[in-house]
Amino acid sequence: MNASIILNYAFVYFVLFLVVPFVLVTFTLTCIKFFKSSEQSITNVKLRTYTLEGEPVGFVNKLNNLVNGKYNVLYGTTLDSIFDVDKGDSEEHAHHYLQSCHLDYVLVDNESSAIKLVITDPQHNSEENSRYIDNALAKMGVKVLHLAKNDCDETLLRASLAA
Repeated sequence: MNASIILNYAFVYFVLFLVVPFVLVTFTLTCIKFFKSSEQSITNVKLRTYTLEGEPVGFVNKLNNLVNGKYNVLYGTTLDSIFDVDKGDSEEHAHHYLQSCHLDYVLVDNESSAIKLVITDPQHNSEENSRYIDNALAKMGVKVLHLAKNDCDETLLRASLAA
């Protein structure tokens, strides 16, 4: 046999038995990866029962009675949920910092959807975060009350809402 015939047969078998299967396997794996569902199945997950116990229940009830349907009360939120951050280089850093600023209660007007009052517990934020909350909300004309351990002073709350 001629050497060129042997090289031709070797090339055909190389392409037929090595290159074609490699291309088919690569294509199949790519299709599987592309069409694979991105949903994760989570098992053994239960909804945790959440109950307000002790002093917070009294404060929440007094606050709801005080606002009497005129305001919506948001519980346990952060500055990130009430501020819009401009797109930019430090957007992720800004969101992270705003998420660390904890707001215990936010009173929102039913008619105008404007934030009227923010109540925070000084123990939930650092001094730096508390100063930032005060300054940022003061620039927007929102009053901030710092009440320790859910101390509900109805006259103070009424005066703050009236102002």
